[in-house]
Amino acid sequence: MVKSNYDACVSFHINNNAFFGRFVRLDNVIGEIFSRRAYPDVAAGIIAESAALAALLSSALKYDGIFTLQTKSDGPVGMVVVDITSDGTIRASASYDNERIEKAKKLRKTEDEYEETPHFLGHGYLAFTVDQGGADKMHQGIVDIQGKTLAECAERYFRQSEQIDTVIRLYLKHPDSENPAWKAAGILLQKLPETGGKISSETDIAALWEEAVIFLNSLKEDEIFNDDLTSEQILHRLYHANGLSVEPNKEYRFGCRCSREKLQTVLSGISEQELASLTEKGKINAECNFCGKKYSFEKGELLKQ
Repeated sequence: MVKSNYDACVSFHINNNAFFGRFVRLDNVIGEIFSRRAYPDVAAGIIAESAALAALLSSALKYDGIFTLQTKSDGPVGMVVVDITSDGTIRASASYDNERIEKAKKLRKTEDEYEETPHFLGHGYLAFTVDQGGADKMHQGIVDIQGKTLAECAERYFRQSEQIDTVIRLYLKHPDSENPAWKAAGILLQKLPETGGKISSETDIAALWEEAVIFLNSLKEDEIFNDDLTSEQILHRLYHANGLSVEPNKEYRFGCRCSREKLQTVLSGISEQELASLTEKGKINAECNFCGKKYSFEKGELLKQ
């Protein structure tokens, strides 16, 4: 079994395959995202947490294409986008208003604390999209942003739309004097539909589920972000007495799919008046929101023929 401490997902089953889970820890991927675009701490924390959630959710799906997690809302962080290709390539970005972020922190008097994500997102929605190419191969789920944490928002989606008992916990490691980099992690546990009567009764299932959730809630950040512990070792600490089986699922890396050709196609689709408003000294300059790569076009390159 391949063991990896970070930038990977492992899947696991417990209690005779009655319950299914995913465990994700991200390190270098988050660092790569922030090395290409600088964000204030609030936006950076939201991006890191969203990336962990996106990795958790996408890892539980079989798809050949792109999984996208997106928020759109009226808060200081108005939009977050994380997408993950089926081969494990992640990119992420956010739009934000730094002045409104500072006002929101002062409103709750949390200048020196990390406020939970929904406070900065405000009212809006959280969407999950799987795009496998073509309109007939696109699937989307949407839920209102409601809950104290981003994990609660995602749990609400499963409760309302999928009707699957689901517990999600997200963890965030802020930069400090000992570790200057962001880290993020998440764990998901779901109750699978009964198959073959392997557990004797609904009462037994309910009791085992309650026990599994209690064990999950005992997981602490100092364990999650202990660099000396593998994901397998952490899961063993939680569920070794529950018939735990663990297997590698996916490894992750940063990657951006932007290109001059793609951006030229997008810019060529807007009106000449809009192009004029973007033109400076005969050129139109653009920057990728995901990787920060800069592109420059002559106005004539973008005018419709």
